[in-house]
Amino acid sequence: MKNTTIYAHTNLGNEKEWDQEIDALATNNQIAGTHYKKAKIQPIDYIYANNLSYNLGSCLKYITRSKGEKQDRVTDLLKAKHFIDLELQMVYGTDAKGNNIGDYSVEVSL
Repeated sequence: MKNTTIYAHTNLGNEKEWDQEIDALATNNQIAGTHYKKAKIQPIDYIYANNLSYNLGSCLKYITRSKGEKQDRVTDLLKAKHFIDLELQMVYGTDAKGNNIGDYSVEVSL
């Protein structure tokens, strides 16, 4: 395979040059549903290109996929808001209103 930038959501435009190995890459496939396929930029591409945290990446995914009936869109937006609240708490030590709550820590017993 030649060294080239591969975007999961684009077709090279020349079917003769389309490589089946590229088509089989995980970034070119979505398991269950089509909620990201209509996006001009796939969330995973944007997340990796911008080094987003798990929480912010998850937020972006829920915003991108927000579709369907009103309740489905509301649910996706509430999930996105939850991940923003997690980022505020875990990374910045604040609650959802920006009040300082101290550093986040996890205690694990093995």
